[in-house]
Order: sequence, then structure tokens, then C-alpha cells
Amino acid sequence: MILITGAAGHIGKRMSRRFLRDGIDFVGIDCVDNFELPEYRFAKLDIRDPALGDFIENNGVDSIIHLAFCTKLKMDPRKRDDIDLNGSRNIAECAVMKGVRNIVFASSGWVYGDRTRQGGLYDREGTYLHPADIYAENKVKAEEMFLKVADEHAINIAILRLAIVCWEGGGVGLGDMIRAASKSSRFFTLADKNPPIQLVHVDDMIDAGVTAIGKKGIFDITSEGTMTLVELFYEAAKLGGVKPSCIRLPEKPTVFMVAALWKLNLCPVPPLYIKMYGYDITRDVHKTLAVLGKPKYTIQQILKEIVRGGKS
Repeated sequence: MILITGAAGHIGKRMSRRFLRDGIDFVGIDCVDNFELPEYRFAKLDIRDPALGDFIENNGVDSIIHLAFCTKLKMDPRKRDDIDLNGSRNIAECAVMKGVRNIVFASSGWVYGDRTRQGGLYDREGTYLHPADIYAENKVKAEEMFLKVADEHAINIAILRLAIVCWEGGGVGLGDMIRAASKSSRFFTLADKNPPIQLVHVDDMIDAGVTAIGKKGIFDITSEGTMTLVELFYEAAKLGGVKPSCIRLPEKPTVFMVAALWKLNLCPVPPLYIKMYGYDITRDVHKTLAVLGKPKYTIQQILKEIVRGGKS
């Protein structure tokens, strides 16, 4: 029996649908309702709740896919830490106490951050990380906490560092921006910044999550191949039948303006998202391919799914 945490989130809902369709034995939890799932497949339960241990035992859970993590852009840092870190700790402690053998933790490629800057840290595999915000910092802390559990107990821990997850019709963040560019033709870049980008289709992410059960280590989950940021937007516009129109913005003034508007609640996009337009967080996926297998979707196929799925 697999437990999915965050089963009402963007990825959790899609994973739950797949598991239902494919007849995979699972149960999901979230702090909000998921009315798509039958009652016997879902419980409204906070990952910080001590009752999680009894829930695991009563449902015969032997594997956990941990997706639950705070993604709200504006949130009290103490509450975020409580949910992300104490919630993850409760999952680990309940897993140990109830004899769960496998945990798959959905981390993020954003833990790499701006790797050209000093002041970061190295993970236990010797990879340099420079998390740029509290979300990425908490992902790193949770990774290390789970890996420590693996050291101290006979539990298989697989860390999945996800590339930008997209699906038919878009994807939170860049996926939706790509879809918008396919309709309006317009997109922007920061001065001369044009970093390589890796995407992953949500179906491949789900497949990786299932395949990683029983595995150990850190894996980068992405499609094979890369495209630059400009190439992605240009191709999206062409697929949408519009002429690409690139607006090049000066980096420092743009970040400053967005930061000021963000503080005044006049801009929905945080300044960090703008900075990340210049980051190269791509990774070599040979290790992942060897252990978890080849993804079904290429980056070009993902792009077509985003654009064509978004057409009315």
C-alpha cells in the first residue's frame, strides 16, 4: 500500500488519478479535500498530525511518496517551516515507528539555485547547491533529514529533484508562461540571459515516483535534452500560430521594480522568479536513466502538450 501525501495538490491529484486508473493500491492524505477520490482512497489529514502513525498502520502502508510541501508565495516563515520540516519529520518518525520500508521524497531542481555564486553548500554526493529562497532551503533540509533517517534505520530513501513539472495545457509557473506566450506571442528575457532549461512531464514524474520505491539515493527527474529559455518561448509561439516577440529587459532595474511592486502586493510574481530566468539548473541524468529508466516524453513533446492542451 502506497501513501501519497499532498494528494490534493497539482501533482498529487494527477498521481492519484493515475493510480486509480492503473489499479495501484494507494491512499492519499492532504490538509484540504480531494473530492475526486473515493472515501476509502483519501483522508483529510495534516502531515504534522501524530494520528498519521495510526493511519499508516490501519491502512497497511509500506511505502510513502511524500509530495506535501508549501508552495504559497507569501506565507509566514514559521508556519512554512512547521509544515515543511516538522511535517516531514513526523512522516519519517511515523514511518520508522510503523515499519514503513520505503520513502520517496519529491524535492526540486531549485535547490541548485545560482551555482555561479559562492556561499552555498555541498550535498552528500558532492554536488554544489545554492538554494535561493526558503522553499528551496527547506527542500535541502528535508532531503538531509530523510537521508539521515536512511542512515539510522533500515529504510530506503529516494530523493527526486524534479525539473520544471508540466502537463497538458501548462504547469504552475513556467509551463503556464509558455502557454501564454503561445497565445499572445510575447515573452521577456533578462538582458542577455538565456539559460538552458529542462522540463519533465507529470506522467514521467509519476512513473519515476513509483519506480523509485525501494531505491536509495538522489535522482534528477527530467526529460532527456534541453532547450534554452528563448528557444522554448519561440517554439511555443510558433506552435500556437503566432509570431514570437521577445522583450529584453535590463536585469537590475527589472528585479528592483518587481521587488518593490511585490512588497506592495501589486505584482503576483516574486522577484526571485525573475532572477531565476538567468539560472542554469540543468543536470546530467545518466544516473537517473540507469536506475529509474527513460522518460516517455522529450522536451519537444512536452512543449507540444503545453501548447496544444491549452487551446480552447
